[in-house]
Formats: sequence, C-alpha cells, structure tokens
Amino acid sequence: MRRNETESLLNVEASRGNADYLKKLTHLLALLVVKGESQSEKIKLLSGAGFSNTDIGKLLVMTSNSVNVALHRLRSKKH
Repeated sequence: MRRNETESLLNVEASRGNADYLKKLTHLLALLVVKGESQSEKIKLLSGAGFSNTDIGKLLVMTSNSVNVALHRLRSKKH
C-alpha cells in the first residue's frame, strides 16, 4: 500500500472515531436537556429535536416500538 493510501485510510478511521464521539456527546447532551421531564415529555422533546425512535429508545431504555406508541398517543391528544 502506498503512503498516501495508508494516510487516507487512517483519516477515514479517525473520522469514524470522531463521528462516534460526537454521537455519544450529542446523546449525553440530549439527556441533560430532558432531565427532570416526564417520560412522555422527554419523548416529545427528543423526537422534536430529530432523534429517531430507535435512538430515543436507547436513550430512555425502552423499545423503539414503545416510543412509537407514545408518540402516537401524544399526537392523538392534540386532535
């Protein structure tokens, strides 16, 4: 492997590491923002911030299906 190819591969790996770090940091900050809120309010806020149901489930230690049901109920209350 040439030196430039090796450096490119190392840069890609470093970028992946940074992406993982940024994702963890984002999740930590999201949890701090919703601290003290009710479960349904946490789900509503995290969903509104663009987190997927799967990510919300992981953050709040629940299944993505439970998140989906909670969001459905929250939307139903509005109408």
